[in-house]
Amino acid sequence: MRRLLLRLPGLSTNSWAALSAVFPRMKSLQDLLIENTDHSLNDDIMAGCIPSLASCAAMRVLNLSNLDLSTNSCASLVAIFPQMAALLDLELEEQPNHLARQLSILRFETLGLSGNTLCPGGPGVIATSLANPECRLEVLSLYHINIEDEGLTSLAQSLRKNQRLASMHLVWTDITETGWNEFSSVLCDTSSINATHGSNHTLQWLARRSARTPQDIKMMLQVNSDQDKSRVAANKILLAHRHLDMRPLIDWELNLLPHVVSWLERFAESRLDLKLSSIFQFVLAMPMDIIDGVTSKKKKGKKRLSSSI
Repeated sequence: MRRLLLRLPGLSTNSWAALSAVFPRMKSLQDLLIENTDHSLNDDIMAGCIPSLASCAAMRVLNLSNLDLSTNSCASLVAIFPQMAALLDLELEEQPNHLARQLSILRFETLGLSGNTLCPGGPGVIATSLANPECRLEVLSLYHINIEDEGLTSLAQSLRKNQRLASMHLVWTDITETGWNEFSSVLCDTSSINATHGSNHTLQWLARRSARTPQDIKMMLQVNSDQDKSRVAANKILLAHRHLDMRPLIDWELNLLPHVVSWLERFAESRLDLKLSSIFQFVLAMPMDIIDGVTSKKKKGKKRLSSSI
């Protein structure tokens, strides 16, 4: 058996004991969903049953819903993860008690925490993990969670350093104008060309009700869907900056001009005005001593050529 789905109105202690005896023999089980609808299990019962899941070494997806996970059961769950190397998708939805133990989320590719009441500082813990270069998360579901503006701000800012997360599932009613503004600046920071280039180019999905998502965020999420992230960065620069400031490039003297022209040819093919104005600004800002130095080098080259003839 590779997949097991148990949606039951109530799992008694005896039922869990029976399952705990069976799990060690299910070596090939890859996908497990257990949903309990009447909250009949307490924390200690769950803490005693969860360790049996560690024998399912091939498990890739684990979905536990309405199982009253709390202090002891969360501790048991965290303890078995090192023995389940194949587990990449963890769904812990609608747990009525606080998730009292901080789950290490770096290893997972998909994490669902929808409907939970996070422990104090929970959004900050998630944000810290997202900002960690070792974080492998690609999908994060946070529907109907107690996240206020401060938590949303920390989540948004963590995405400045995240290059993997493609989907963060939120409900639009949970996001205020402050939250939207934070995500907007992370997706496309217009303060400078370098800041725009360093924006988040990975996130493609943010809220369930896309009709309520601000237009600028919808546009940036759509731009991020391009798999060529160099083109994504270039498109954002062209969208956010009507004129390109060439002054930061002057320290490279004329050596960088061919690269500037090449970049404009590749990404601004239809923007003749931008290409001409950028090259003009580059030359205009170039100090005369640099131009004189280049001219002098050319003259010396001609003299050496004449003398050799």
